[in-house]
Amino acid sequence: MPLPIALTFFVFAFSTLANAWSPFAGKDIAEVALTPLELQKIKVAAGWAKGEDRPLILEVTNGLSGPIHCGAASVELNDGKKVNKTFIPKFSIPANASRSASMSVIKGSMKSYSLNCYCYKKADQNLCVSPTL
Repeated sequence: MPLPIALTFFVFAFSTLANAWSPFAGKDIAEVALTPLELQKIKVAAGWAKGEDRPLILEVTNGLSGPIHCGAASVELNDGKKVNKTFIPKFSIPANASRSASMSVIKGSMKSYSLNCYCYKKADQNLCVSPTL
């Protein structure tokens, strides 16, 4: 029985250390929603690969001068149901770059979609910045 006790202690100690350590500590950087002006510079295309009925592919192009990250997508289907996907980890899109993500949605069943994207900003600035600065 010593192994389960040691394992329990390790998990507890690791989770305590993980919660106490933050790469953003002392940097006054916060995750914020994109402003309407910033959203105008983000392009999202949704569709399926030629000849395929699934998955739905979301391509995000970041036209901002700093990185963004997207954590979730939601699709409303023609029958009124919703399909949600949380991206773990969130996928990052550097400035002036594109990235793709996918979710299981059958071609022809989508009514609308949305994607939740954010960026990091310093408290005294309005520009998206890398959280590692």
